[in-house]
Amino acid sequence: MPRRGTALTHRGWSLLGAAFGLLVAGRLLGTPELTTLGLCAGLLIAGAALWTRSRNAPVRLTRMIRPARVHVGGEARVDLELVATAASPQLTVTDSFEDGLRAARFLTPALDRAQRARAAYRIPTDRRGRFSIGPAVLGISDPFGLTVRVLQLHPVDEVTVRPRVHELRTTTGAPGQRRTTARRRAVVPVASPAHDEFLALRDYEVGDDLRRIHWRSSARFGELLVREDESAWQPRTILLLDNRAGAHSNQSYEAAIEAVASIGLRWLRSGRACEITTTAGHAIGQGHAGGVSNESRILDELAVLQPDRDGLLGPALARLRSSDRRGLFVVVTGSPPDLATFATLAGPGRPVVLVACGDAIPSTTANVRIIDGRPGMLVHSWNTTMTRARDTRRRGVSA
Repeated sequence: MPRRGTALTHRGWSLLGAAFGLLVAGRLLGTPELTTLGLCAGLLIAGAALWTRSRNAPVRLTRMIRPARVHVGGEARVDLELVATAASPQLTVTDSFEDGLRAARFLTPALDRAQRARAAYRIPTDRRGRFSIGPAVLGISDPFGLTVRVLQLHPVDEVTVRPRVHELRTTTGAPGQRRTTARRRAVVPVASPAHDEFLALRDYEVGDDLRRIHWRSSARFGELLVREDESAWQPRTILLLDNRAGAHSNQSYEAAIEAVASIGLRWLRSGRACEITTTAGHAIGQGHAGGVSNESRILDELAVLQPDRDGLLGPALARLRSSDRRGLFVVVTGSPPDLATFATLAGPGRPVVLVACGDAIPSTTANVRIIDGRPGMLVHSWNTTMTRARDTRRRGVSA
């Protein structure tokens, strides 16, 4: 049901003050004309209030958000459509955003029955989060503009502003590469003497066992390929977001969220298993399962993820060290003071990549590769580092 309420406008309050002044002046000066003017002004205000109070909502409002999910810096808009259910006077429509902190206001002309009026406005997408839109409020004013009645027409909707997702190159990607991993699996079957069945080949990834390299096919394509089957062990990428409040500034935390979204989705879209967790142990989007729905879940969770004020880095790294999984470890943090803590994660088949999003970027060490995750630097630093690592592996294997 619409929320009803009648109030005086600025013009109404001014006239009410003038009426009170006229009544006082007429009383003090003994001038009946001033008293009459004051009474007439008061009666006009009362009549205007009765007129607006008797009015019901003469229109029906529909709100459409396009799209309901948008990335930071993207374009999103709200379309409003008013359909007059009866002849209506000039109306004021106010649609609030972000719990009323911002609002869009429109003035519609007088409408005949079944006539339509449309309005639209853009949603600010300068920061991520889940924001409320509405309720839409309709203001009906009397012909003199002295009073206004407020009616709530439409419930609250939500829009989700997701973090930016940057296009990153996979660890084995190269400029000009045309064949994707999924295609190679379909067209490059090889016999497996161990399982007596046909297996697929895929591009070599960080953490793969060198013993699974298929040398004949690698020589044929000029790139390292490894044997793969559904029953064989597959390495998993573990992506850890250091979301401790003390490890970030506001800028570095937003950069870290964008880095996690970009790296995680890059792995999932390339068909690789990826597990995304926070320092508190929260699994984001159940990253071990791929698919479009999972990508959407990851982005929705990252859109509203806030820093953990009580989080600790030590227990999170201890959980990773105690894991017997092989694969790539990627840690996204602010400005790490000591790389030795992260270097303990490295081991055979367990390379470590540290994405530093704070002001201080450490130098790459033998056990930890450093990615510059600051705003505007992530894509170039990631692609350069991963390409260099791929070339180094190939030279080492060839030797």
